[in-house]
Amino acid sequence: MTKRMNEIVKEYKEYAEMVEALKKEMDQLKEEAIEIMGEAHIDEYTCDEGKITYREVLTKRFASTEFKKLHLALYEAFLKQTSSMRFTCN
Repeated sequence: MTKRMNEIVKEYKEYAEMVEALKKEMDQLKEEAIEIMGEAHIDEYTCDEGKITYREVLTKRFASTEFKKLHLALYEAFLKQTSSMRFTCN
């Protein structure tokens, strides 16, 4: 068991490093695409390979921190305890 778990941890960490490297590459491509679209004054680009959009999206979110400060008892009355499993590998 110990040998296999050591192998799993090692392999998992190797894949995590690969994911980070790929995320950096993707972020660089994203920045380049945004720059090109900005220079062309477009918010959408479509080609045979796919479509890229970069535009403002407006959303509304509940200001829970402010609500908690103003109405602590009401905030706590609606809190609900949940349970989940968390996996970490460092």
